[in-house]
Amino acid sequence: MENRVLIALILSIIVIAVFSYLYNILFPPPNLPTSIKNATNKTIKNLKPISKSKEKIQFIKTNKIQLKSYFVETSYYNSTLISSGARFKNFKLKRYFVEENKREPIELVSSPQESLPLEIYLETDPEIAIINFNGPNVSKIVLNNSTSKTLKFWAKKENLYIEKEIVFKNDSYFMDYIIKLKNLGNNPIQDRLLIRGVFEPFSQGTRYTFKGPYYYTDHLNEVKLKDKINEYVGSLKYLGYQDVYFIVAVIPEVLTNATYRATFRKINQETQEFILWTPPFKLDPGQTFTYKFKLYMGPKKTEEMKKEYPLLTKALYFGIFDFVAKPLLYGLKFFNKFTHNYGWDIVILTVLLRLLFFPLNHFSYKSMKRMQELQPIFQRLREKYKDDPKTLNKELMDLYKRYKINPFSGCLPILIQIPVFIAFYKVLLMAIELRHAPFILWITDLSAPERLYIGNFHIPYLGGIPLLTILMGASMYLQQKLSPSVSDPFQAKIMNLMPIIFTILFINFPSGLVLYWFVNNILSIGQQYFTLKISK
Repeated sequence: MENRVLIALILSIIVIAVFSYLYNILFPPPNLPTSIKNATNKTIKNLKPISKSKEKIQFIKTNKIQLKSYFVETSYYNSTLISSGARFKNFKLKRYFVEENKREPIELVSSPQESLPLEIYLETDPEIAIINFNGPNVSKIVLNNSTSKTLKFWAKKENLYIEKEIVFKNDSYFMDYIIKLKNLGNNPIQDRLLIRGVFEPFSQGTRYTFKGPYYYTDHLNEVKLKDKINEYVGSLKYLGYQDVYFIVAVIPEVLTNATYRATFRKINQETQEFILWTPPFKLDPGQTFTYKFKLYMGPKKTEEMKKEYPLLTKALYFGIFDFVAKPLLYGLKFFNKFTHNYGWDIVILTVLLRLLFFPLNHFSYKSMKRMQELQPIFQRLREKYKDDPKTLNKELMDLYKRYKINPFSGCLPILIQIPVFIAFYKVLLMAIELRHAPFILWITDLSAPERLYIGNFHIPYLGGIPLLTILMGASMYLQQKLSPSVSDPFQAKIMNLMPIIFTILFINFPSGLVLYWFVNNILSIGQQYFTLKISK
């Protein structure tokens, strides 16, 4: 990549970071209306999430009842539910593993010490979340030939009958989640149903991407928690928790003009909580009320997320240039149908991007070459009018007009390309398709830093040799030598440091991103050489 592209790219990332910060300040998530705030502040203070100690006490009480476990196996996952609250004790994805070389499946019940998902209870009675439910007679359900299987759980708490139905599907990460409440007493019941989930990151991933709770209205809202409770009131499509590669989503059935409330809390450094507050209800004696949800627990893979609820694919969000990143991801997956190797897909897509921007880059190189030829004249003018900036600017503008040069013409093509570079960067950081995907030789995981191990040779803090990263730095150095020289001494020093800075920066970046940068540098060197040849 031409050197000025690197500077422009770095400046653009800084601008985007500042924009995001100011956007969150100037346009925060919708707050509660004052009337609703006053009515609910007391509730949120009094309603304490079920703590670890409280759950332990409840388990001591229910041991006499003997808790039951129910094992469910589909082609996608293995899960175990317990009768206490009819909650998931574990949920293991059979096709995704914690580490590349260890076949330990990813566990989506990631914070069992705090809570088992999902807790369902009433605003006035949190202990409903962990009461003992009756369930089916069979304790093991395997979905082989059948497409779906329904597990039904039921319990009674005073005058309230509670029923849960979970529909498991063999070839899907979606489940149907149905809750029925029936008033068995003689007096009306007024309350509201709450659904609580507590999670921490499911897998290791780059720290440069979002991990935490979120909710979707007409766009995705990532909830970045500090020490206070965040809340939202209004229309809601879904909410849940996500890390870089995996997601849990609770999708309520669409109710006309329904207003939901969502609260979010940080429990500790890694663990975070979301609670969905459904609209208040009133149950007359003998009356039944039914809630219907869809539950998704699986990878952030568009083919799976769109099976039953296409809007869920919006939760796979690549940032401000998401509209550019999604087609790039589709391009990678398209080429993978033929290559079956995402490393080569990155190479192919990088080549196509360079071809797409070839005219712009060619124009930029020619413009900078022309500017370089005029550097002696520029330098003489600066020396002649060093004490008269006004005259210097006038002489420079006359020089530009005389030689028909636009000093910004070399930068405009670079600025047009920056959104594509940033979008592709985000795709390579976040796409689950690259997770544990091998390339060639020593590069066995495009989502992880690459290392070449030679015998017992060991580099402190690094382990093996980051060979591809070193090659990338060398390509930047070669590219810099081919680029037109810079007259400004300060800028020249920055350019000389660029290969070293980027080599250090990229040492722990995913190897897929390093591969893209390396190939892009090689293609840029080739185009620079071509431009220099034809301009002679």
